[in-house]
Amino acid sequence: MIPIIYAINLVLALTVAIPLYSTLAKSTNDKGVREQLRMGFDYTWWSEFYHEAHHIEKTVRPSLTGGFGPLFDNLEILLTGKVRQFGSWILLLGVGYLLLTAFLNGGVIGIYADEKRSFTVSRFFSNSGFYFHHFFALLLTAVLVYFAVYKFLSPAVFGLIDQLSSSWMSQKSVWYLNLFGYVILVLVIIFVNMVFDYAKIIVVAEGKASSWLCIWLAVKFIFKHFLGATGLYFLLAGIALLLVLVFGFLLNSIHPSGIATIILVMLFQQTFMLAKIWARLNFYGGQCVFYTNQPREERRLKKV
Repeated sequence: MIPIIYAINLVLALTVAIPLYSTLAKSTNDKGVREQLRMGFDYTWWSEFYHEAHHIEKTVRPSLTGGFGPLFDNLEILLTGKVRQFGSWILLLGVGYLLLTAFLNGGVIGIYADEKRSFTVSRFFSNSGFYFHHFFALLLTAVLVYFAVYKFLSPAVFGLIDQLSSSWMSQKSVWYLNLFGYVILVLVIIFVNMVFDYAKIIVVAEGKASSWLCIWLAVKFIFKHFLGATGLYFLLAGIALLLVLVFGFLLNSIHPSGIATIILVMLFQQTFMLAKIWARLNFYGGQCVFYTNQPREERRLKKV
């Protein structure tokens, strides 16, 4: 499955990367900064490029964190929910990618939820199409839930923190209180992620006709097996985070100044993409095994 998903991601990435490369190549040639950029970042060139850019080119921006740039960008989105700051083009691409992910997830979970776990390309895409309407419904529901979390819950939590800390003199205490607020927010998001992961699994494994019923069944399943479900999630999340940190350190250790090191960075980045796909499939695989290994009477599910 990994090669198929990687190939689809690569094709989609090339549809953006090729026009973007053409624009960047034209700009660096016209400004005569190609050689300077090989040696280091040219802020003057980037400033001019950014102000003249339109559409997808407007999303190009420097990162002071090197290989950890994507990690901090994703962390910022996780803690604030501010996706619009990355531009309407990134938002539009994100929506399209979510729809594609909803389609592919049906194929992935369809393979993992099957007792034989036998894979064929036709079976993968057949499952993707068969479960797409369920996963699309779950996607829309998840978007609404995340919107509620960032629109209502997050302001309520930090509004309460502001009220409690308004009379405090210690900046350290205020910092810890805000950290506690972010921990609560992250735990809520993790729980929501778990619910929708298991809802997808229940749709496939139990053949349920109602996607929304599966959300409730997922909540019941998680609370019934709370330690196992949450422990597995944090274990898989820890493995994924470790992969990000390892590749981040590797990318930071390489300073591309020639064609050989540029190719090496590209290879590392593509390997990282494969590792990310593996990590996501690892989530679904691990959760599917955990769910299907529970006795049916323990799941307390009724056919609908």
